[in-house]
Amino acid sequence: MQISVVIPTCNRKARLLSLLNNLDQSVLAVHEVVIADSGDDNLSPEALTRFSNLHIQCIKTDKSVCIQRNAAIQKAVSEWIFLCDDDIEVPADYLQKLVSHVSAYPEVGAVSGLWLEKENNTWIATHPENSTRQLFWKFIFNLSIWGPVNCSSNNLLVKKIKQYYNRKGNHITKAGWPVITDFSGDHFFTPVYSLGASLIRKELLLRSPFDEVLDRHGIGDNYGVIADLPGGAIRVINNAFVYHHHETTNRLMRPLQYYRRVLALDYFIQTKKTIQHAKRSWLLWSLTGNFISFLFSGSKEMIGANFKSMLRIATGRNPYYKAAKKKQKVIEPVL
Repeated sequence: MQISVVIPTCNRKARLLSLLNNLDQSVLAVHEVVIADSGDDNLSPEALTRFSNLHIQCIKTDKSVCIQRNAAIQKAVSEWIFLCDDDIEVPADYLQKLVSHVSAYPEVGAVSGLWLEKENNTWIATHPENSTRQLFWKFIFNLSIWGPVNCSSNNLLVKKIKQYYNRKGNHITKAGWPVITDFSGDHFFTPVYSLGASLIRKELLLRSPFDEVLDRHGIGDNYGVIADLPGGAIRVINNAFVYHHHETTNRLMRPLQYYRRVLALDYFIQTKKTIQHAKRSWLLWSLTGNFISFLFSGSKEMIGANFKSMLRIATGRNPYYKAAKKKQKVIEPVL
């Protein structure tokens, strides 16, 4: 099975070199690595020679993760693409495990391992729902859940809500937010997941490219791609994982990230048929719940970001939607 690695990057030389070192030690050899570099601090040809097991080509692109990925995918020659963020750590057996899964399930179009992030000095893949109060709140406002529902209560309503989530499984709410509560088995299906360490058939990525209207960070881009995958879902296997190091260089502050993610969600609700069960009215209702939460937390920046996103959506002035109609690219909504 031939694999091309696609890495978008921008001025993260140290993290990129660390990632290439991971790939160079991969148990499963890759056919090529295509680096789409939009930064100024590029790797020198001499720096690339240290990776004896990798055939690396670098291309220059505009500053946009979506444009970078699309350009590198077009350049890649393999049937399978390993989409790879530049700030992850990839264990040597990671790709081998993904390929083994594809061999066992030939119908697979996209597969990822668990995406781990560090929280309180512990690498975690989920955020279990342990609070009955939070469970009520997320259920009422159709908000996201990213972990098993572990609330233990004899309250009949709590039991009904847990039964509801068990029956629905992993899904997208009527407001458009992902609910991933079932991580059981050797693998699970989910309609939304990070694509930063995923193996996907090239033909699917060519058929459903990353949407280049999004901001240069590509916030919310996975909605646009996974929605068009067969079955509208990606497989995630539980015996493989990567570490996301959350590089701070070129990373937006949380309020602006949130604002653009909400606008991207609204944009895809309006443009992707596969998530048209989600409605703008429900999204606004969910943002009302977030607004109240931000008020209680006293976060002025998040209150402002939430209010402005609600105003944009309610008045039909989402800049992504307007720009897409005019065939514009890389829109950077500001607070």
